Amino acid sequence: MVSDNYKKILIVAIVITLAIFMIRATHLEREITVPEIAFKYIFTPFQMAVVAIENAGKSGISFLISLKDLAEENKKLKEEVRQLKSELAKMEEYKIQNRRLKELLQYKEFTIDNYDLISAGVIGRNPSNWFSTITINRGMQDGIKPDMTVLVPEGLVGRVVIVHSNTAEVLLITDPRMGVGAVVQQTRLPGVVRGVTGSCERLKMLHLPKDTQIKRNQVVVTSGLGGVYPKGIRIGRILKAYNDPSGLFQIAEVEPFVDFKRLEYVFVVTEVYNPEINLLEGME
Repeated sequence: MVSDNYKKILIVAIVITLAIFMIRATHLEREITVPEIAFKYIFTPFQMAVVAIENAGKSGISFLISLKDLAEENKKLKEEVRQLKSELAKMEEYKIQNRRLKELLQYKEFTIDNYDLISAGVIGRNPSNWFSTITINRGMQDGIKPDMTVLVPEGLVGRVVIVHSNTAEVLLITDPRMGVGAVVQQTRLPGVVRGVTGSCERLKMLHLPKDTQIKRNQVVVTSGLGGVYPKGIRIGRILKAYNDPSGLFQIAEVEPFVDFKRLEYVFVVTEVYNPEINLLEGME
């Protein structure tokens, strides 16, 4: 028991002594004693270490808070960028659609005295034969009938083959089963244009006389023969000609004016007022 009391008294004495040293150390009007200097020399590094640890802790906490804030801000900025990109894509799509619809309207005005046209949107394709048929969003309720001509300002697309209440199927001229009466515009040479299996970028014009010179870039248009297609609708441009296997005729390879891979809107011809006029000749 005496030993414990002695220890307590010793600890109190040490604390009081340290306190006196600290008080005297802060007094500016006296001289600093050797023990005080020694005390400061011994304890100052510990004080600096404590302060450094405290500051480091505060800095670490602040840094972690800053990282969290930056992460949240970065997430918000990424979301804003994503939304802005989406809006820009929509605006670009609207711009393209508006330009195309404007072209279609101008074409309809150009042909108003010769054709009665109904605009239609392409809403489907045949998965098994992508470049043979398309489905449009017009049907019997809109006055659509089988064998009506389908076109765009660039040229001939095909003809209506099946009509439903609100939709219709269109057989494209790229289908090998399709035959279109045609002529070479510059020379009036007659022939038949058919599709090429597996291609939407090439057509072939058959039954051209062997002894006639056919030149590259000559234009092929509908002849009006057969009573399905109006006369003078542009079909394509000749790339080259060669003899057919029989040796009796020539075959011309034709590049269509219509881009069948990008069909979105078409016109259906419901009435022809002046079948003798080449309506598309001036639309290049």
